[in-house]
Amino acid sequence: MPADVQIEKWQGFAVADEIASDFSDIALKYAKELLENEWLTLTQYRLFLEIDKRLAGMSKQKDLWSVEALRSADDWEECRAKGRELLKALGD
Repeated sequence: MPADVQIEKWQGFAVADEIASDFSDIALKYAKELLENEWLTLTQYRLFLEIDKRLAGMSKQKDLWSVEALRSADDWEECRAKGRELLKALGD
């Protein structure tokens, strides 16, 4: 979802941190389980891993974890683009 929607949805929280931790701690674990039970393809699972890897790399850059960075940083837009790719793959 667009940054402004994310910011509104997680109002009162450290938005960037919540997005990353929800993805890594929750979504990725479910994706692994879905893969093991053949509800995800390996290609779909790899998209989850790509997003998680990008988020992990971003965690070393403190300037990416602000609301303004969530709105304007290319790293976040690339995560959103990869997320859209994942959602499209899941719809197939």
